[in-house]
Amino acid sequence: MRETPRRVGLIGYGAIGQLVVELAAHYPDEIEIVAACTRTGIPRANTIAIDIVRTLDELLALQPDVVVEIAGHDALREHGPRVLAAGIDLIAVSVGVLAIPEVERELLAAAREGGSQIRVASGAIGALDALAAAAIGGIERVTHTTRKPARTLLGDDADGMTTEREIFHGPAREAALRFPESVNVTAAVSLAGIGFDRTLVRVIADPAVDRNVHQVEAEGDFGSLRFEIRNVPSESNPKTGRIVAMSIISTIRQQRLPLSIG
Repeated sequence: MRETPRRVGLIGYGAIGQLVVELAAHYPDEIEIVAACTRTGIPRANTIAIDIVRTLDELLALQPDVVVEIAGHDALREHGPRVLAAGIDLIAVSVGVLAIPEVERELLAAAREGGSQIRVASGAIGALDALAAAAIGGIERVTHTTRKPARTLLGDDADGMTTEREIFHGPAREAALRFPESVNVTAAVSLAGIGFDRTLVRVIADPAVDRNVHQVEAEGDFGSLRFEIRNVPSESNPKTGRIVAMSIISTIRQQRLPLSIG
């Protein structure tokens, strides 16, 4: 018997959301985007035409199987608990907000209440499965270095820069809150490994790079790990890599495929 497509609701419909819809069209037998919830209820110009709703109630009334959050920290904090408490699984991108302990507690409590799951999309990073596995045996240290085009991080202050500049060095909890648009990936690395307070983060503005570069290094009982990815920025939002939308589609598909990797 042929399975029906997985009904997917979106919270947010910006650069990532548009690419998610574009990619989902390649899997019509597996994914159906039922609607996107935006504050205005009006799609932006030059977006792919899908149903747009203004409130979360309207989105949940469409009975999605899973909801994808791609609208920022405030949106995950405001809407995430209600989605989970309603018994609907949530795929989250803006996971930097979980660096706030009370937000993490509220989301986990709602998931338990609804018998649902919040899943962190790998987003702009990889190796999360390896970190999660290594954490079982014990990890001694994790360092995450983010290197981005200087103008992306500094705007006009990057004018005239010829050498890289480290603009942050410290624990992931602080980094995730100081760079909500650029370092959500730090939260994903922290949650997979040794947590927000033990994961060390470096953020570097580099005039010599034209892509978003993430490097993760870890050591522990398992041995050592070094992972690097150079993401092509989204054309409409250079702070976000195109692979973020790809990871969302992959996560949705993994929930239905007879063979799952990682």
